[in-house]
Amino acid sequence: MCIWRGRLRSASRSRGRFFRRRPSRPGSATGPRRKIDEISGVSAIVDPAAAFATPVAPQLQRRPASPPTPAEAARNAATIALYKETIGANSPASFVWSGVETANPLTRDARYRWNAIDDQGLFDADRRARLIDGVRNLGVSNLRIGLANHEIDLDDPQSWARHDAFVGDLAAAGLNLSLDLHHFGVEDRFRSGEPETSYYLHPDWPKYFARFSREAFARYRDKIRAVTLINEPETTVGFNSQMWHGAFPGWRDPRHDRVYVERAFAIASAAVRARIAIEKELARTGGRTLFMHTEAAVWKPASDDFNRVVRFLPSDLILGKEWLFEIDLDRMAEEPLEFLAQEAGKESAEKRRTREWLLSAYVFATDDEDEQAERLEKLVGMIGSLRKLHERLAESHGKTMRDDTVFAADYYAHNEAKGASGAWLSPEPQLYAAQAAVGERRGLYQMIRDYHDRYRMPMMIGETGTPFYAYGARWHAEMLLETAAAMEDGTPMLGYTIYPLVDTYGWETALSVAKSRTSVNTGGVFELSLEPRPFIRALLNGLNNQTAQASTDSADQVQ
Repeated sequence: MCIWRGRLRSASRSRGRFFRRRPSRPGSATGPRRKIDEISGVSAIVDPAAAFATPVAPQLQRRPASPPTPAEAARNAATIALYKETIGANSPASFVWSGVETANPLTRDARYRWNAIDDQGLFDADRRARLIDGVRNLGVSNLRIGLANHEIDLDDPQSWARHDAFVGDLAAAGLNLSLDLHHFGVEDRFRSGEPETSYYLHPDWPKYFARFSREAFARYRDKIRAVTLINEPETTVGFNSQMWHGAFPGWRDPRHDRVYVERAFAIASAAVRARIAIEKELARTGGRTLFMHTEAAVWKPASDDFNRVVRFLPSDLILGKEWLFEIDLDRMAEEPLEFLAQEAGKESAEKRRTREWLLSAYVFATDDEDEQAERLEKLVGMIGSLRKLHERLAESHGKTMRDDTVFAADYYAHNEAKGASGAWLSPEPQLYAAQAAVGERRGLYQMIRDYHDRYRMPMMIGETGTPFYAYGARWHAEMLLETAAAMEDGTPMLGYTIYPLVDTYGWETALSVAKSRTSVNTGGVFELSLEPRPFIRALLNGLNNQTAQASTDSADQVQ
């Protein structure tokens, strides 16, 4: 789930009906290029909803993807091979995903706990069986799922029972499952009397999450095909300032950046510890597993710091971006504060790198020199401790956090809440192409470029959808067109996730208030009645395997 602040932000195993081959038209392109013609051909469907399904071809400023180094190319080839082995060779069957929303945060007043699995009724065996039949009838066989972590007590085996049935039934139906070990929502046990040591800031949470991850992985390993450690880490870090878990300290609070940085390091520490714990389990039993690193692809035209640094910071820390290891910590610790202050301010905001931003936003956000010294010491300690965890993963298991990992970008219309002019952007799908054409909206293609060029990993779309379901086919066709263009330009794209699988509640309020104060978000492939929405037929009947074929071509280029 990807939500925007205070405003709505939402929304295979395929044979026959999911994708349909069409004969080549005279003069049409062949190979990867042909897929754009095929996706655009959805307008030829004889269907009452055809006018709502016709995509508008994007006007893109295209460029080749940033080329990988030889080491990155080898790493990517190994990940792509693992994806093929785990999910299937690139085809519609392996390319198309959906996902069960599983968020379970506390609201901003910490009085109400969400449980999205319960809200969709999916802990009920009969209802779950009906959904499984519907999913299989559509031809989908790849699903992202998660757990209601707050229900599970690691010292009580019976507390897993509802999840055992949930995961077991989906796996028994032959579905390829990717398990989010932490979707949204930290357990109540990490609430302390002080907000600065509560939830993600609780000193015991990272190690607990590593233990939880190993036990969950060991429990479900034979039923799942892939793992996400921390879903959308930037959203997880930021939304706890306003929407969830006591909403501390608030986005406009002067402490926000300091707490944001500390939460980002805590979540990164938890993620790397969890990866080490899972690799220990794999070493004990043999084999490898596929990891999906999901992140919300967000753009804020008025915030250079956010676009250049902040939106990447949690993923940088988790994935071990190079800057993390290039900082001379001894020099940083010993340098006089006035010299570091000059260094933090020497670059204009639009050119500020991560190191300068951390110094400026964390160390020098206060004028008190004693507090500056304390923050500097803490920052050096956080960087050093996280580096040691990354080094431990490499030394003990011969892996980095980018090995065996697909970067999954989540994109909804509200990922760009405001346009370049500063005006709020309407999220209606029929306006998307025009907004992009006049430069108000950056769009999915450029977002894919941003994240691929930064991390140079194989990618997929981890979530996308729209609550304006009459235009659902158009939205997904346009997203697929831009995904296809990114593939043509050299980005290995291994999957595309139509999200969520079932309508859910509360996205229009970012899960910040109780369910009784919200409404149903109508972005699901299935309504809450478990009837499939008509748009899904219009979309699926209009596609063939050309988008997936481009993924194969891109993967071959990398290899």
